[in-house]
Amino acid sequence: MRPGTALDQRSTQLLTIQYLRGVASVMVVLHHIRNPWPHLYNPFGTFEMGEAGVDIFFIISGVVMYVSSRVEAPTVFVGLRVIRVAPLYWILTLCAASLLLLSGAAKRGVTFVNDVILSALFVPHHSTIFSGTIWPVLNPGWTLYFEMYFYLIFAVGLFFRRPLLISLCLISVLVVLGHFVSTGESIFRTCSHPLLMYTHPLMLEFAAGIVLGWLFLSGRMPKVWLLLPIGFLALFAAHMLRLPHLFLQNGLCAVLIMIGAVAAERSFNIPDVRWPRLLGDASYSIYLTHALTLFVFRRAFLRLPLEGMMQFVSFAILAAAASLLVGFFAYFKVERPMTRWLRSRFLTSFAPKRGVALQQLREASASVSAAQPAAD
Repeated sequence: MRPGTALDQRSTQLLTIQYLRGVASVMVVLHHIRNPWPHLYNPFGTFEMGEAGVDIFFIISGVVMYVSSRVEAPTVFVGLRVIRVAPLYWILTLCAASLLLLSGAAKRGVTFVNDVILSALFVPHHSTIFSGTIWPVLNPGWTLYFEMYFYLIFAVGLFFRRPLLISLCLISVLVVLGHFVSTGESIFRTCSHPLLMYTHPLMLEFAAGIVLGWLFLSGRMPKVWLLLPIGFLALFAAHMLRLPHLFLQNGLCAVLIMIGAVAAERSFNIPDVRWPRLLGDASYSIYLTHALTLFVFRRAFLRLPLEGMMQFVSFAILAAAASLLVGFFAYFKVERPMTRWLRSRFLTSFAPKRGVALQQLREASASVSAAQPAAD
């Protein structure tokens, strides 16, 4: 998912969304730090609140797509999304493949090459590396299976110039279809077949995002910003109490959080704070690199003579710091310069087609800014 896409600078900026991208990336990092690892003391092995960071990312993606790309040409939209998502993912997939081979976690052969190729093409498949999963070689990239599919659906809506209506209809039909073709396994857990990913209820979170984007731009968003803290409190309580169907709880709480965040843009003048904004900018790099960082860091850390709570606290602090540092390095040294260069080359070819759409987008954004109320 791909988790989070920076708002187009020509479109309305939602700072609460930008900050939440950073929060969501940290949630996912902490979620994987507290994973039950062999030989590592872990008092939070069953506390999985951080996994809801992915749900927040999915909704953010829907908001951003509608706000920044609702009048984009379909070919330009797809091209820009691929440039923004794929190159860094491909680089890190190769890094992950190398680490797996060097560590002995995977064996050279046709099946491994097949895993790498299908992963790079964003094709859901049963992993031969991570048994019983439909994960790519770079396992956080499973969210990109959903992201790419959502981009395709949104591009169809752009083609017919009805991105909101068509996206909602297609996603709804697919999720209903998935309910009827599902196997005995609950569709509210994991997919038993790769094709079921395309009809999974997680797609509804993208739909919720584009509805929120439409509400924001149309000025119909009520001032319910209190849902932002309420959503986080409800999420915490759901995981503390270990409520049934936590998958559903994550999605519902993420929706509350995002409604509150978008509403806050209507209720307050949100300050532009540098470090939270940078954390949001680097969220994609942090999300994709943290699994590799933890893979290497854990192996080195377990050599230290630490036990019990001291071991866990030390590991959590140092692993989180390492994950953020590597993520920021990847963002500043790889993702940002590479994306800017590829984007400029791509737009050089498509600039004539894009001119009219961007003019419409600027005009729409200007009208939204003029309608934005002052802080209460």
